[in-house]
Order: sequence, then structure tokens, then C-alpha cells
Amino acid sequence: MKRITPYQGILRLLKKRLPEKYWKSLGKSSTNGFFGLILFFLIFGFVRIMWWGAGDHPAFYTGWNGEYDPKPIEFVDFSEYNQWISLRTADGVEFFNKYAFMQNIERKRESIIIRDDDGKYLGGVKIFPSCAGNREMMIILLLMLLIPGPSKPKIWYIPSALLLFYIINCFRLALVNLSTMAEDGRVFQAAHDYSGMAMSVFVFFIWLYWEKKYAEKYRLERWKKIDKLEK
Repeated sequence: MKRITPYQGILRLLKKRLPEKYWKSLGKSSTNGFFGLILFFLIFGFVRIMWWGAGDHPAFYTGWNGEYDPKPIEFVDFSEYNQWISLRTADGVEFFNKYAFMQNIERKRESIIIRDDDGKYLGGVKIFPSCAGNREMMIILLLMLLIPGPSKPKIWYIPSALLLFYIINCFRLALVNLSTMAEDGRVFQAAHDYSGMAMSVFVFFIWLYWEKKYAEKYRLERWKKIDKLEK
């Protein structure tokens, strides 16, 4: 037999330990699809919880007193990455505001300010890491790496998905920046909040395309190979 992947190793173990009817159920397309969906929500929820109020340190919070515990169990320091992704996203927002929407832009690091021809302030945004999609990009990366699927398509799908997310997110933030010119501040708030929710939904569709195009087929084929091998 060729090299056994970790996923095939798990399947072999399940084949030996599970009753026959439960093992056979794993080979059904409906069960396989449900398995992928559960993994998506586990990874999505895990990253969101880890980043919920954690700033530069994804963390588990150890208590609750009406707000987050001031001493969370912190993990990797993402401060440098957060600064980098904020600046690169600001680059993209500046590009769309200046060349797609033809606005007079003043750039100050993570801030993109809109001015009229006389230099009068019209509106502007500052790009924070959460707005730049640091959590969503981490979710995309972990989904591709942790959910069992073929290796070769990941070589192009992961960078393509991240780049597509980046471009669309920069475009939506450029639109959000335009909304700051409205006199009613609720326009900006609605544009910011609802478009942010839409980006989370976009992550789901990035995963869904991968799941239906590659991952489900991969898992079913590996199940069939182990089922035949172990008979």
C-alpha cells in the first residue's frame, strides 16, 4: 500500500473500532457532508472566540465579571502581523477610493481621509486589524489546512482565496469610507457592521466551494479505499 495519510490512519482506526453499521454510515455522502459542516463551524467558532476582544494576543479568557478577565491565557503575539495587515489593507482602500471612486485622499498610516478640492475634511476611516480581516484570513487558512482534503489543489486555492478575500474586503472598506461623508452617522455604522457580517458569510462560501469541489470527494474516496483494504 502507498503512504498512509493521517486521515487514512484515522479511518483505519475507526474501521477497527466502530460497529459495522456506524462505519458504513461514514461512507454516505450525507454523513460526509455533515462532517465537513461541523468541522467548519468548530474552526470558525474557535478562531472567533480566541480573537474576541483579545487584540494582538489570541487568548482564552479565564473569568467573567461583567467584562473580560484582565489576565487572559494568551497565545501567540500577532502584533506585527496585525500592523502589517492593517497597513496593506489601508493600501488597498486608498487605491479603490482614489482610482475607483475618484476621491481626493490623504493617507496617514492606517487612516484614509477624504477631503474636497479645497482640503476640507469630508470623512475617513482608520483600518484596525479586525476590519482588515485578520480573524477571517486565519479561519480560511485553518479550514484549508485542518479539514481533510487533497493536497495539490491547496497550493493554489489557499493563496487565491486569501487574495480574493483581501481584494473584496478592501473594496467594501472603500465603500464604508465613502459612507463617512454622510451627515447621519448611522449610515456609516450600518455600512460597517453589515458589510463586516457579509465578509464572514463570504468565508463560508469560500469553504463551501472547496468542500463541494474537492474535500467531500476526497474523503469519500479515502473511505472507500480503507473499506476495501480492511475487508
